[in-house]
Amino acid sequence: MKRLQLNRVLLYILMTIAGLAMIAPFYFMIVTSLKKLSEATSLSISLLVKEPTLQAYRDLLQDLPYLQFMGNSLIVSIATTAGTMFFCTLAGYAFSKHRFPGREKIFAAMLATMMIPGSVLLVPSFLLMRDFGWLNTYLPLIVPGLAGAFGIFLSKQFIDAIPDDLLDAARIDGCSDFRIYWNIVLPLSKPLLATLGILTFLWSWNRFLDALIYIFDEKLYTLPLGISLLQGRFVFNENIQMAGAALAIIPVLVIFFILQKQIVKSLSTTGLKG
Repeated sequence: MKRLQLNRVLLYILMTIAGLAMIAPFYFMIVTSLKKLSEATSLSISLLVKEPTLQAYRDLLQDLPYLQFMGNSLIVSIATTAGTMFFCTLAGYAFSKHRFPGREKIFAAMLATMMIPGSVLLVPSFLLMRDFGWLNTYLPLIVPGLAGAFGIFLSKQFIDAIPDDLLDAARIDGCSDFRIYWNIVLPLSKPLLATLGILTFLWSWNRFLDALIYIFDEKLYTLPLGISLLQGRFVFNENIQMAGAALAIIPVLVIFFILQKQIVKSLSTTGLKG
């Protein structure tokens, strides 16, 4: 019993240390953003703020259209997230509950695309978007990610746990496949939708390389491109750089805290059959 208690205490200590290590960069970011320029650029490292001020946030919003960058990222992220939640769950439903020729081979081929490095597709993707006339628009940031292999795989694994008898009963009542998907599968897949939504939103919110390649007009810049401007325009203003980083994580944190219960439920049930 004493050995078990000792192991539990050691586990709690290790988890506490790991948690503090993860929180430390965020704490340093918030603290630095609240410092005056003289204090933020001081050679001595301080984890406390002597005179808290929001001047860095005011300077950021006055000198750079930062809120516009955030709005642009919200447009792209919301459109990508909504489309991904629809198309990935629809494809996952088809792979999970329908039998058609070549299903396993098609699914395996789709999963194999996850092994291809994204850098290999940069040039072909750029040429394709150029031929479509989509350069300097948000379409290259939205359309290619609407049916990702990971999202379809995650959806199929979750929908596998929905009893087939429930869907068969709906077919006997005269429901079409799409109505079964819309009225039965989706309502039962709220944990899946929450997980897929937050992962897709986070991925889309943080996309830098694609936006750098396809977007040329500063008015259309997404938030990652806006953050990159901070390093050039406020190279010696560490407090303003940290203020920009702090504002960038707010939408993601809000969405995560709203959906965290559904996310934990999905991750604990995905892949298990009832």
